[in-house]
Amino acid sequence: MGFGRNPHVLKAQAAEQKAQEAPDETARARAYREAAHEWDRAAEREKPGKQRAEYEAHATRTRAPAE
Repeated sequence: MGFGRNPHVLKAQAAEQKAQEAPDETARARAYREAAHEWDRAAEREKPGKQRAEYEAHATRTRAPAE
């Protein structure tokens, strides 16, 4: 991880991958919720602007399949 990089982005991407490979619906929903949480955390670390809005959109998009 480089200086100034947001570590929550990588965690969110890993959680999305985990959700896609989940064996059952419960595990998939849990992984999608985890991914959305990590995207929220990534957005909190960014200044208001394009990057923050993109991370918030990812959070919303990954939260939808979990519900």
